[in-house]
Amino acid sequence: MSDPLKFLWRAFAVLVLTASLTACAAATPTPTPIAATPETIVVTDALGRTLRLDSPPQRIVIAGRANVLLADALYIFPEAADRVVGLVNQGQNSAAADFLRLLDPDLDAKMVLARDASAEQIAALHPDLVVMKRFLAGKLGRHVKALGVPVFYLQMETPEQYVNELRMLGVLLGNPAHAEEAAAFYQDRMAVVQKAVASVAESARPRVLLLQHTTKGGTTAYRVPAAQWLQTALVRMGGGVPVWAGESGGSGWMTVTLEQIVAWNPDQVFVVDYFGDPVQAAQAFSAEAAAQHLKAMQNHRVMAFPKDFVSWDQPDARWVLGLLWLAKQMQPEATAAIDLRREVEDFYRTVYGLDDAAMQAVWERLTPYLPPQP
Repeated sequence: MSDPLKFLWRAFAVLVLTASLTACAAATPTPTPIAATPETIVVTDALGRTLRLDSPPQRIVIAGRANVLLADALYIFPEAADRVVGLVNQGQNSAAADFLRLLDPDLDAKMVLARDASAEQIAALHPDLVVMKRFLAGKLGRHVKALGVPVFYLQMETPEQYVNELRMLGVLLGNPAHAEEAAAFYQDRMAVVQKAVASVAESARPRVLLLQHTTKGGTTAYRVPAAQWLQTALVRMGGGVPVWAGESGGSGWMTVTLEQIVAWNPDQVFVVDYFGDPVQAAQAFSAEAAAQHLKAMQNHRVMAFPKDFVSWDQPDARWVLGLLWLAKQMQPEATAAIDLRREVEDFYRTVYGLDDAAMQAVWERLTPYLPPQP
């Protein structure tokens, strides 16, 4: 083949190859890169402060006192297992920690803080957000903020606060849909109880005493909650009259004598024990000589307040179960349609997303408090 013909043949081949490659490129378009734009988070905390974050927090530390109550709230969201990097050490045998282990297999590696951990110890975990109770704002919170770490304060002491602040946590954790689902559960159950007891006359509402049983150094003490606390609200919402409310105007638990309890002479007594067995605590109270003359004793209405991993009476995620249980005890006829076992199942499935194995762990702890499964 002559040189001019070779040149023409090569030129033709290049044109054919180029056309082929162009056709292939047209058939397989190159993906357009998506710009990583930060998602600004805007939430309002329990101090009424507006907190702005450039993106959802990825390293959350739950610090300070009442840590368990806050952890139970954050772990309502499945994202918490990946986002929480530090919380207070509850001890290897703590029931509260046992529950969180059902939700977070890596929990033990995260329980690295003491309840009184300093701001410097908290900052050493490199959080991009620290969550703590509102009452810590003037102390621990101020020092954490001074180190340049954002702080989000929660109150969650009343049903209304709990629902509203749950929604804020949903925004922080990037799951507002589940926040609304959980909030709807709380609001629906409150409405069910309130509707059930609304027509109950004041004279048909039992006079109720809720007692916290504590033992220290061999000495037993009984305390009642503050009038504005959740425990008092639960009794009222469930159809009872809290006999202590007019005399416990302080901001915390108030120690009461057996003589005062006798003077109140309640129709029903509910015994709480946060650190021991509520059933044994109720039995210990029933054995007190002064208790023998109470209407509650004569009517066999001294009862242990339910506790699975933590007690149901406090501003923990389970307070709605405490309300349902209380209403069943105080107004059994008005609340006959409420199936408590079904409500417990719905709560843990809906709010926490527990599977069958985790539910079994819950039922095992509730055996002393709920009627057996039919």
